[in-house]
Amino acid sequence: KDAVSVSIDFDLYDSATEGATLEEAIITYDFGNGFSVTGGKMLSYLGFEAYDPTDMYQYSYAYDVNTGGGRDIYDGYDDGFSIDYSGDMFSLGVFSSVEQDGGYEYALAFTGIENLTVKAIMADWDAYETTTYWASYQMEKLLLAAEVAEKDNTTGTDIEGWLIMGNYAITDAIALTLRYSEQEIGTTEYEKITISPSYVFTDNLSGLIEYSTTDASVTASDPGDLLAVEIIFTF
Repeated sequence: KDAVSVSIDFDLYDSATEGATLEEAIITYDFGNGFSVTGGKMLSYLGFEAYDPTDMYQYSYAYDVNTGGGRDIYDGYDDGFSIDYSGDMFSLGVFSSVEQDGGYEYALAFTGIENLTVKAIMADWDAYETTTYWASYQMEKLLLAAEVAEKDNTTGTDIEGWLIMGNYAITDAIALTLRYSEQEIGTTEYEKITISPSYVFTDNLSGLIEYSTTDASVTASDPGDLLAVEIIFTF
């Protein structure tokens, strides 16, 4: 195994200003004893739901009403460096941002029971503090997960959320994801129900359909329903 590894990811998009965005660029040194050091622009430790569509079980995020489809509680990418340790029973990591308004992230994971992962993550930034606690358990064809998350803003409204989800592999190609999530922004509460069947066409091509409905405690803030179709090609 090589001690040094490099990863570079670009986000290609088609819009009024066609182009590409550098999503991730990291270099990692593996000491070979469970410890590693990584530097560059890297993905946040935060949250159960992945940032990229290729690692998602559905199209939308659980907490997305404040940003109109983005991630209200989790961070995305940031410039800095991390020190990580991974063992059979647990893993931990500390990330330090080098940006002007940055801060630190701390992650602890327990993996000492087969098929069970439990994580606690905290981010301490100049403008906010974020905490997420989540657990997932794989029972043959069924994956179950639950999470609670909170973002305390120095200025502005705090956000709290939680989710439960299940992903069941009906066949090798067909799967079904069900998710229920709640989100509280100030005095407004949101309930979201998601149904998302997916299909794997080939090793490189998959697709999914999602229907989500979100209800708000304040009618004027109700974001309504979402119907999405997504095709994912990986290479």
